[in-house]
Amino acid sequence: MLLILPTALVFTAAVLNYARGPYWISYNSDPEYLYLLSSLSLAESKQVETTKNPGTTIQILGAATLKIAHALDFSEKNNLEFDVLKSPEFYLTVINVVLVTFNTLMLFIVGWTAFSLTKNIWLSLLLQLSPFLSITTLNYSLCHVSPEPFLLFSSLLFSLILVKMAFSKDLSKSAHWYMIALALVSGFGVATKFTFAPLLIIPLMILPKLRNKICFLVLTVLSFVLWTWPIISRYEILFDWCYGILTHVGYYGKGSSGIISPGVYFQNILFLLGIYPLFFLNGVFSAVVILMMGWSFAGGDKAARKTFRQDISFRILMAVTAAQLCAVLIIAKHPADRYLLPVLNLSGLMLFLIFIYLRRIDYFKRLNLKKAVLFAGIFFVLISVLRINDIKNMFIQKMQIKQEVLAVHRRMETGYKDYLKVYFVFISSSPISALAFGNYFIADGVYSEALQKIYGEANFYNLFNGKFQTWTREFSIEDVILKGQGSKVVFLCPPLVKYGDKIACSTGSILYLRDILRGQYETIYALDGIQIIWEKKFQPIQPSP
Repeated sequence: MLLILPTALVFTAAVLNYARGPYWISYNSDPEYLYLLSSLSLAESKQVETTKNPGTTIQILGAATLKIAHALDFSEKNNLEFDVLKSPEFYLTVINVVLVTFNTLMLFIVGWTAFSLTKNIWLSLLLQLSPFLSITTLNYSLCHVSPEPFLLFSSLLFSLILVKMAFSKDLSKSAHWYMIALALVSGFGVATKFTFAPLLIIPLMILPKLRNKICFLVLTVLSFVLWTWPIISRYEILFDWCYGILTHVGYYGKGSSGIISPGVYFQNILFLLGIYPLFFLNGVFSAVVILMMGWSFAGGDKAARKTFRQDISFRILMAVTAAQLCAVLIIAKHPADRYLLPVLNLSGLMLFLIFIYLRRIDYFKRLNLKKAVLFAGIFFVLISVLRINDIKNMFIQKMQIKQEVLAVHRRMETGYKDYLKVYFVFISSSPISALAFGNYFIADGVYSEALQKIYGEANFYNLFNGKFQTWTREFSIEDVILKGQGSKVVFLCPPLVKYGDKIACSTGSILYLRDILRGQYETIYALDGIQIIWEKKFQPIQPSP
């Protein structure tokens, strides 16, 4: 039975990845193509730029995967750089398969360990249920080449160590080993993405003795440095970015100065509550159990209160609950559906710890066993129905996007052969647009000449700086229009209705566009007019999560 949920994880990954379509679709390319090209840079021993997550664990895995996959191709082949740039989708798929494999194996190991300790298959399945308690976890951890799959892996590994601790017969003697293990995983998790940081509260609350807590922090820092070594020369950029986030109210260090905007902050908490109702119900359930147990033992004798305080499973439960609360309060500053993934992945552990503790104090002797089994069965069925429905809806949505985008892309490639075709860097759904995104934003243009040799001349518009460019140089769209070629210019991008169907150029010009296809997710625009305002300063589009 312990293979049921790992198998379901693999099946879910296959279904969602099929519906997702190519990684070059604009909804899929960020941050996939950033990590692909930064991994390629690392594999080639070139300077690696930071994605500011930091995300280096994905870069390291990606570099190793690229080299191994290329080495295993025994056919007559080109060098690694050419192969990756020529077949990026193949290599991204291989990296995704490796990530799904890691998480599947870890999910099985977690369940097997729990069963070996509890001899209870239902508690083991409850712990394995963690990834399935949120559709956000399934989406980001199974479909992407990004930090999120490794956040799931790190959280499961973190849970595995905590489960072992919960069953430790003499924690004082083995505390240093657990401290080392938790520090290594914590450094790995934070190097994967800073959103893992709230989990550091857990070891600080449960490790005995101040010495172990201090050593934990020191080893965590050392582990972080080890896993971020490829970008150690970029630490100043990384920490400046973090400082900007802390001291500005906008996303990614943008907006006005300030820690939080109180009115917006509490609205953001309600937003998180709305997208994660099961997570918050789980947190409330855990808090109620903690308060009830604390109240019931408060009036007991001294020995009972001491036993209550020292029970390691109960202390871990309190620490996990505190970490989840801390994460919500931090993420509410700049909320996004994926930012809570590290603590979301501990939801199954919380339920597991609650039942372990209640079993230790013989609480279940007061309950009817048949009713308890019935309740557990209803819970598993309810979660299954909810997730199947969520997966079905997500599958339909992804298929709709994929089908429309692929149709528009074919129209762009085959219907406008004598036109100047301009692709938006970052938001156009095209293989060359995705590669340009990674090349300009993370590889600092290092692969420009190689890409031009492989794909030929291509034209791009960078919406963040308003510049028009090919692989290797900038060009003036005004010159194209002045030469009488304005009627033969088309743009591929998502609908720009919210921007008034116009784009700003770095020179001050405003281009007015006409939507040809009226697509919902992707469309083709024709150039409809130009307004030259030379003295106007270009206003870049502000990034959003």
